[in-house]
Amino acid sequence: MIDRRYAALVVRLWRQHRVALLTMAAGLALFEFVITRIAPAPGEAGFLAGILALMPPQVSAFASDELALASPRGVIAFGYLHPFFLALYSAWTIRVTSGALAGEIGRGTMDLLAARPVPRLALVLAAWVVMAGGLIVLGGAAWAGTAVGLSLRPLEVTPVEIVALPAMAWLLFTGWGGIALVVGATRREAGPVIAWVSGLIATSFVLDFLARVWTPVQGLRPLSLFAHYRPADIVRAGLSPGDSAVLAGVAIIGLAAAVLVFGRRDL
Repeated sequence: MIDRRYAALVVRLWRQHRVALLTMAAGLALFEFVITRIAPAPGEAGFLAGILALMPPQVSAFASDELALASPRGVIAFGYLHPFFLALYSAWTIRVTSGALAGEIGRGTMDLLAARPVPRLALVLAAWVVMAGGLIVLGGAAWAGTAVGLSLRPLEVTPVEIVALPAMAWLLFTGWGGIALVVGATRREAGPVIAWVSGLIATSFVLDFLARVWTPVQGLRPLSLFAHYRPADIVRAGLSPGDSAVLAGVAIIGLAAAVLVFGRRDL
């Protein structure tokens, strides 16, 4: 049965990456818990707002806006935009997608996989499922860390109010996962995939930041996937249907393109 062979591919990838995933998840849970310990109590928000008024605009732009540093809800949201959070999500996405296609070719194990009666579609889908499933684990761990912190320290924020943050982070990085699979489907080694995707993510992040602080490039901001991931806005108004549609569209198009490219290339 193709279903059993597909499941075997998923299990194989899970075994390759599970230790790294669980380690990252533990780190994220601890990090988000610490964020709840340093977030200002409701009575301290006014004092911090006065301090923030004296800060350079570049600093507040990095944190999305003053809300991100002047209120408990904003600081918690910033925990889902912090470079540590984004770095772990990026590391997981790149690890799985670079190793599943190009990495297998580079190691010579793709010949063995391709010799089995398994369609190439299954190889790409298995990589996507493990990548996307791992992002769910990371998001769940981050949310759990926040939830535990909120249960121990009253900040007038409930765990339900911030569940949209890991949900949107999942959409953002499944989008990057789709892009990474396309890159991986065109390469024969994992190294170039890691370099290309890391560069794309870093460039996208920098473009989003520059567009917020430098008027000449503001029109380019929608080209960055990070422009559609704004935690401060999410905790204020919930998920944006438009941003969600853009990120979901990138993920779907990327996955479809990876299936098409990998299905036609020489191994």
